[in-house]
Amino acid sequence: MLKVVNTLFRTYIGRYGRELRMHYDDPLELQREVLQTILKANRSTAFGREHNFYDLIKSPDHFSEIVPVRTYEEHLPYLQRALAGERRVLTHEDADYISTTSGTTGATKYLPLSHNAISDIHLKGSWMSLACLYAKDPEIQVFGNKNLLIGGSLKGDHPTAGLPQGDISAVIINSIPRIMRSFYIPDIELATAVNYEEKIEKIARLAAKEPGITVLGGVPTWNLPLYRRILELHGGDNMLDVWPEARVFKHGGVNFAPYRAQFEELFPADDFIFQEIYNATEGFFGVQDKDHLRTMLLLLNAGVYYEFIRWEDYQQGEYGGAIPLKDVSTNETYVMLITTVAGLYRYPMGDLIEFTETDPYRIRILGRTQEFINAFGEDLLRSEAEGALLKACERSNALVREFMVAPVYINLAGSGRHHWVIEFERPPEDLASFERALDEELICANYNYAAKRSNDFAISRQEITVAPCGFFRNWMKDQNRMGGQHKVPRLANHRRYLEAVLDRLETTRP
Repeated sequence: MLKVVNTLFRTYIGRYGRELRMHYDDPLELQREVLQTILKANRSTAFGREHNFYDLIKSPDHFSEIVPVRTYEEHLPYLQRALAGERRVLTHEDADYISTTSGTTGATKYLPLSHNAISDIHLKGSWMSLACLYAKDPEIQVFGNKNLLIGGSLKGDHPTAGLPQGDISAVIINSIPRIMRSFYIPDIELATAVNYEEKIEKIARLAAKEPGITVLGGVPTWNLPLYRRILELHGGDNMLDVWPEARVFKHGGVNFAPYRAQFEELFPADDFIFQEIYNATEGFFGVQDKDHLRTMLLLLNAGVYYEFIRWEDYQQGEYGGAIPLKDVSTNETYVMLITTVAGLYRYPMGDLIEFTETDPYRIRILGRTQEFINAFGEDLLRSEAEGALLKACERSNALVREFMVAPVYINLAGSGRHHWVIEFERPPEDLASFERALDEELICANYNYAAKRSNDFAISRQEITVAPCGFFRNWMKDQNRMGGQHKVPRLANHRRYLEAVLDRLETTRP
């Protein structure tokens, strides 16, 4: 039965293959179509009337002049009306779910989503990611076996909207067409359960008995414990001993580079595919279309219209210089502005990205707008810290599970520094050598950091505190931030998170 379904599916995916080719042949046309669709569909909403969508349909080039940039807080008056039951506020459709997100550091945000918005954005992004797999290998048997997905949770109904609310991954899983659900494990009830630790144990016991899995997916930091537990239950040296036909791990949410070596040990096959996707509560933005590039194709047909603000301008609150896709440059750090079929208008995403090429448009994620350190003029981004850490690990034969960095401010006793708390999967044999390697790699990664480190001018060598195995998982549990989209805040330009971590470390030491 699964083989027949896979053959039918390969035929169906052809339509997305054609759209994939448009990303290479005529990407700007895809964006024009998306903006027109949004303006036409929502011209009679409260927001559309206030911002003259009727006129903008005829002159979309004036869109950025008429519609201001709006943060979540500035969208909130409209969102609150929609959550209270008012219809046709931001979109022409009634919501069916409330997607919740707290990002890495912030308070909970609530975004109403209709079935069609989920389909046009998130499910379409999923189909496009599969189209990339079929473009690489037309004979891949995605539905030749079952697929294993681990996501967040649905958390009851929203108090005023009366609609199911939860993590976007849980909303997407709950929106999988009924005809397709039998090809996934676990079932929806277990996949979207709230108690994360119980869910992991139940999924592990279920999956360990499954004879064949082709595609796996999830956030790497939360999937590693699941796979280790499956190996404990099933036995074997790696996951291919459990599922010999496993072909793909689709990942997102955190930088995969620090975990790649561990996953390659778990799936030790030259043709195994690690596919990065860029899916957030607000949209499905990118998918890795070429294995060797380790960058993502910006998705231009999935219900999102893009503009971009230079990071330096964003930091100054200068949004007037936002540019459309056709004007972007490579090797420039941008904040994305998104306008979506789900009712966000010129909304700044919290991620920093850069274009690695513009034909086609491929991107990589550099970090978060709230995840950087600039206490001494070094302007260190998360991507630079992660890259330096990875290279230091390679030089020291170490593997990292998780880490956090914050500044130690300059005082009368001397220059400032960065304080790292690192949880190792495999610690370096010589911590002092590792510390030197990390310092050297940070100097290579960031010119400003190098200048401030010169002769200990403003920054002395970083301080490292080693956390025991499992520490960050337990700390996240204490914060009630297990699973789903929750991630350790790796860089902060303040010490609040680090002080909380150091306090927790102090109480757990023997």
